[in-house]
Amino acid sequence: MTPARYKAGGAVFSFFSTLAQFGSAEDIALAELKIEMMFPADEATGAMLISMERSAP
Repeated sequence: MTPARYKAGGAVFSFFSTLAQFGSAEDIALAELKIEMMFPADEATGAMLISMERSAP
C-alpha cells in the first residue's frame, strides 16, 4: 500500500493505492502486467469524488 496526496484547485485529495501483478514465468504476455488501483484515504476525498461523479455529464 502506498499513500498519495494530490493538490488540485486548492483541494487536497488523499488516496492509497495497491498494486497487483498477474502472470507467471511461463506466460510472457502476462509476466509484466501490473494494475494499480487507487482508493480514497479519507471521508473528504471520498465525498469529493462522489460529488464530481454526480456532476459529470
